[in-house]
Amino acid sequence: MRFALSAVMAMAAASLLMGGGAYGKEIQPMFGGWMTAGYDWGKKPLGPKGTISYDKKSNTFKGSYTGLAMPAGRRAIFAWLHDTVNQTTRYLGPVGWLKKTTGGQDKGRFTLKVPSRYKGGNFGSFEVIAFSAEKTSYLKGTQVVKKPAQPSGNKAQNPAFYLFAALPGADTVQIYCGHGQDFSFAKAPSKQRCYD
Repeated sequence: MRFALSAVMAMAAASLLMGGGAYGKEIQPMFGGWMTAGYDWGKKPLGPKGTISYDKKSNTFKGSYTGLAMPAGRRAIFAWLHDTVNQTTRYLGPVGWLKKTTGGQDKGRFTLKVPSRYKGGNFGSFEVIAFSAEKTSYLKGTQVVKKPAQPSGNKAQNPAFYLFAALPGADTVQIYCGHGQDFSFAKAPSKQRCYD
């Protein structure tokens, strides 16, 4: 009897950790590239990183990050959904102004309300959630002054995502491109490109 009770408790705990319980959320690692505007290869040996989770009940993404160095004049952060196979990107909404610099225990945090069309985590063919840094003037507080038409990057690399993560349930793999932790779609390796 004691063994059976322990087994039931272990299964319940596993269900919560895997996102099956009322409080369970799938936590994904976030990564960022080195080659984006605002980074100095010599001074920033590690790209930005963090974690993100999606809460189906509140339809929000929440997360934290460290190692993010915001480019001068580009502190307005916007979120995008990205389809790595079809190379399409869709606007998700404003994230806000992130901390200019973070490092060590000095983490930044964010909350992103998701449009109702994606409620419950139905993101269609999109596999990635990604953040871009736009002109600071694009946001006034939490109000969008100007909505970006596409995520901005540097001239040689568009889009250039400052932070990105696999969406919950997406079939993606993290790969190394030689200058940062970048992603590709597991079922279409020929479509892979480095997102910096």
